[in-house]
Amino acid sequence: MTERTQHTSSNPRLVSPLSATLGFSQVIDDIAATAAERERDHRLPHEEIAKLKALGFGALRLPSDAGGHGVSLRELFVVARDIAAADSNIAHAFRNHLWQVEAALKRREHPFHARVLELTAQKKTIGLGFVESDVRAAGARPTKVLTRLEWDASRDVYVGSGEKPYATGNLYNDAFTGVAVESRAGRTVQYVLERGAGVSNDDDWQGFGQRLTGSGTARFHDVTVPPAHVYPADPPKSDEAAPWGFTFHQVYLTNCIAGIARRVALDGAGVLRARGRNFYHGEAAHPTDEPVLHALLGRIRAYAASVEAIADRAADALQRAWDAYGTRDEYEATLAATLAASEAKVVIDDLAPQIASWLIDLGSGSVVSRIGALDRHWRNIKVIASHNPRLYKERLLGQNLLSGQLPPTGAFF
Repeated sequence: MTERTQHTSSNPRLVSPLSATLGFSQVIDDIAATAAERERDHRLPHEEIAKLKALGFGALRLPSDAGGHGVSLRELFVVARDIAAADSNIAHAFRNHLWQVEAALKRREHPFHARVLELTAQKKTIGLGFVESDVRAAGARPTKVLTRLEWDASRDVYVGSGEKPYATGNLYNDAFTGVAVESRAGRTVQYVLERGAGVSNDDDWQGFGQRLTGSGTARFHDVTVPPAHVYPADPPKSDEAAPWGFTFHQVYLTNCIAGIARRVALDGAGVLRARGRNFYHGEAAHPTDEPVLHALLGRIRAYAASVEAIADRAADALQRAWDAYGTRDEYEATLAATLAASEAKVVIDDLAPQIASWLIDLGSGSVVSRIGALDRHWRNIKVIASHNPRLYKERLLGQNLLSGQLPPTGAFF
């Protein structure tokens, strides 16, 4: 770990020293200050996300001489958690882009991944164009939104159409990637499609939490892809390579929940300071002097700190897996990261909703108004936690301990 992440504080705060060093303090503070208002008014955070792009959040992992900040994977999670503490919707909206950057950094010699890094260096973000084929089928894998790219000789471009539901972040993204069959040779290809004519996004996501992630339906109608942005498919992995390629997704979401837990602790202190009167059967005239409320705030703080520590453990394991990429230690390090991610999810998905509930206990009737939108913390936690349910993580962890059963390798575990 570099010096940038060694500075710690005994007192929880919204912005880490690392984010401050990288120049993100003001925008994170501003995002936090307006989060409740956005929630109440259902105002999509286009402006806030644009500011983070301009500061290079989407390019944090690129080397400084390639348009980025050169941070480690572990440091990326530090900054992402700060943003999640400010507004978990915004942090969540970047997940698919950041995962693609990670994949591209490992395979940058391939022209498809080189294009992803080129767009990222331009401070653009890239969404996914995959969709699950049949949610009713056990083990269903993602298929293609643009199932075919038809060659249009009159314009020297490929043309395709398709829809992607649950297109998290695509409302804010500048380009999209996917896999399709191209018509001329009938081969499977990868493509990069930049936003333009024929691309639209509907804000039709109906979740009770994470309402501003842009997780509605992305539509692609007769979009054109120049042949220069159609690439060969990635070669298959060798038998020795680690098969768990999607642990980043889970650690990132769990990291977002850890950010919400931190925000609950900070909001708890604010709630207690703002309460104007105590219950008549309390022991102090003012809530800020009430011992039982001090104790509850302390419990919230301690549990939130524990959640962050467990998330850090998973992020550290993922960093070790990254460091082992391409070495003989890759398999074991990647397996360990997948198991650590599962352990973190099981514990955090249990603890974090309880922490958010204690916030309501702390404020009592003075915090249930929709104006403060404090209920968003519980709702957002539960919606993020619904990704890849912990019940299956629990089962796998037990099976692995008993018999050495290995985790599934698909993106939806």
